[in-house]
Order: sequence, then structure tokens, then C-alpha cells
Amino acid sequence: MGTSSRPTTVKEGKKLEPPRRAGNHAAVQRSPVDKPPFTLGDIRKAIPPHCFHRSVIKSFSYLLHDLAIAAGLLYFALVVIPALPGVLRLVAWPFYWAAQGCFLFGVWIIAHECGHHAFSGHALLDDTLGLVLHSWLLAPYFSWKYTHQRHHSNTSSQERDEVFVPRFKSDLPWYSPYLTVGWPMYLVFNTWGRWYPRFASHFDPSGAIYMRRERVFIAISDIGMLAVSLAL
Repeated sequence: MGTSSRPTTVKEGKKLEPPRRAGNHAAVQRSPVDKPPFTLGDIRKAIPPHCFHRSVIKSFSYLLHDLAIAAGLLYFALVVIPALPGVLRLVAWPFYWAAQGCFLFGVWIIAHECGHHAFSGHALLDDTLGLVLHSWLLAPYFSWKYTHQRHHSNTSSQERDEVFVPRFKSDLPWYSPYLTVGWPMYLVFNTWGRWYPRFASHFDPSGAIYMRRERVFIAISDIGMLAVSLAL
């Protein structure tokens, strides 16, 4: 027997049984397609109001916390590690890389939240701080902000998602380089991103990804990254 086109329903109090094989076919449990008995507005109303309050002081305290630890780790790398014996020095460097990477990733997350305007209730403060932090970490701020917002509006859409575009299982290799070089490849060449009829890059203000009103901000992001690169 073939699989029914109707969604499978489960009566209250009964557990969902695993698919049973019937000949060469398996009974597939389908996801529900009916609208849920609640709306996003209902969910928002159920969340306590204080959860939506954005405190500038608390946000900066998290940022300063991570920056202070990152500065301490940098001191350890510049002063302590070079003074260690040869073998201990070789062992200490990977631990430093891992620890520093964790805390600087925390800084990147805070910068990422600036793009969502979750850092504070002031858009100018969020964008300024986000631009500085992203540029310092060699990541384009406005370029990522715009595509990331469109990603959240079209999550898992094969036509409109900007980055995590679903792939067919048959098209997936046994190993995905997205886990290693995927981030820079996506930013520079739009690899694994949404398909565009012409070249698309997060560093190209006139590229296919961005609208005309966004182009000046893409250029600002490029200038920020270039300034940090030259300073290094």
C-alpha cells in the first residue's frame, strides 16, 4: 500500500509508533500541515515584558567581560608563553588558540546582536559598535547584517534563504567544507548561498545581493575591514 497524502494524526495519550515496513515501502509519518492554534502574537504576549527590555549597561558589561578575558589571554600569549620551555610552549599555544577563539567568538556574537538591534534600544549605537567590533574581527558588519536579516525572514527556503539553503541529500558530499572554509567562501564568493544570476559577494557594493540603498553601507563595511587589515 502507498503512503497516504493526508497528515498523520495522533490521538491524545497515545505514543507515536515508528514507521512500519509493508513490502518494499515504509509508512512515513508526515509533519502536520494545519496552522497551529496560536499565533506569534500569542507567543509574544506569553513572554514577560522585562524579557524585551534592552539594558545598555548590562550589554556593555557582557562586552567588557569578554574583552577583559581576551586581553588577559593576549598577555599570556605575549609574555608567559614565550618564557616557557620548548615542549610546554608547543603545548600552550593550542590551548591559547582555543581559549582565545571562544572568547572572541563571544565578542562576535555581541556584534552579531548589534545587527539585530538587540544590544540596545538605540540603532545608531548598535550599528556603530557592531561596525567597530565586526571590523576588528575582520568580518563585514552591514554586509552580514542585511543578508542575515533576510535569512531570518526566509529560513530554510530554497529560493529566498541567503545562506542556509537546503540541499537535496543526493547533492550532499560525504564531507562538507562549509564546516571549515565555508564562512570566508560564503562571504567572498557566496558559496553555498542563495543563487544569483551574476557574481555575488558580501564585499561588492554593486553586487547582486544588495539593493541600491544598501550599497553605501557595504562600502563602509569594506573600509572598516581594510583599515583593520592595514593596521595589522
